[in-house]
Amino acid sequence: MKKSFRRIVCFVLCVCIAATTLTVMALTQAEQDSLKNDIANLKAEANGIQAEINKLKAEKADQQIILNAIRKKINNTQQQIDRCNQEISRINGIIAENNAKIKDKEAEMEDDILAFKKRLRAIYMSGSNSNLQILLGDEDFSDFLQLAQLSSAISSHDKRLIEDIEAEIEVLNEIIAENEKLLAEQVEIKKIIDEQQKELETQEAEAEKIYNDIAKEQANQQADLDDVNAEIKKLQKKLEDDIAKKQYASFINPNTGMQWPVSGYYTISAHYKSNDAVHKGRHNGMDIAGGGIAGQPIRAVADGYVDLVHNGCKHNYKKSGNCCGNGYGNYCVVNHGSLKINGSTSNYVAYYAHASQIIVKQGQYVKQGQILGYVGTTGWSTGYHLHFGVLKNGSWINPYPLFF
Repeated sequence: MKKSFRRIVCFVLCVCIAATTLTVMALTQAEQDSLKNDIANLKAEANGIQAEINKLKAEKADQQIILNAIRKKINNTQQQIDRCNQEISRINGIIAENNAKIKDKEAEMEDDILAFKKRLRAIYMSGSNSNLQILLGDEDFSDFLQLAQLSSAISSHDKRLIEDIEAEIEVLNEIIAENEKLLAEQVEIKKIIDEQQKELETQEAEAEKIYNDIAKEQANQQADLDDVNAEIKKLQKKLEDDIAKKQYASFINPNTGMQWPVSGYYTISAHYKSNDAVHKGRHNGMDIAGGGIAGQPIRAVADGYVDLVHNGCKHNYKKSGNCCGNGYGNYCVVNHGSLKINGSTSNYVAYYAHASQIIVKQGQYVKQGQILGYVGTTGWSTGYHLHFGVLKNGSWINPYPLFF
């Protein structure tokens, strides 16, 4: 009899333990449908992206375009994983809520269970065991509850306690069934996550390979470009050296020691005090021109110091009015110092004007024949030429006799 009593008490305790751990609500049908619809829509989008990727590969499209499409699919796959994780998080939230409810319910049941255990012990201790032994002889607790209702040895109060516990057991059975359904749904959701995670790893591996291929191709292209640029620089340097060698052999007047400023170009398009339509007798120098003179080096006619540099004129094209540099455009002024010419020593200062660019700096010492800049048509200039003017002891002179 003691053994049977212990069996009943143990069963009641098991009921209490089950009540504290297994009360979770399964997803409603609407919630299941929402998840399925979201996943289905994302999968349909993923299929469309994959079709686009296949087409791009078949057409041998640019690798960067294919990479962008794969990244788009990676984003889609991640959205599917995130959507599944949202559902699992929501389910876990329901579990947490239900566990809190179970804790409250457990407190409510405690008094009834304790009272029922006391009644069993009282019946046992009273020795009124004729009907109780029949009840305890039953191995199935549900049968025991049915027999308990028929036993005249148990009061209506005892019956009500048993009925309350029986009702709780029925609720627990329903919750267990619901929980099993929910667990099955979680398993299915996790399967989707596992599948999508594997697909995501495959897509990321493919994207990484394409990215590395692009990076390698770009590196090769940059290397080729660097080689080409190096070759261009080498050829440019050779060309400049050849030009410099050919043109440095400039004419120098043995009587004055002056070197002609633009080697190989001797055409004078406008002389000193030229009375043409442009200069109207106010020309303070001579214009050295000729076909192909554009960009030719401008050389110092003698040693000297650079007194002034103006290099801010960007309008290197012909024009009929002043735009910069007081009409001179880009120019420099070189003080060639005291020179003895034709038996007389005087100070000579030269203007080199309308250059495309001046390459010397103010205050720099230059040697005869050194390049000062390059022939242009900046400032008030109707074409490519060098305006060369000379001041002797502060007054403008005709520079032509210094050379011829």
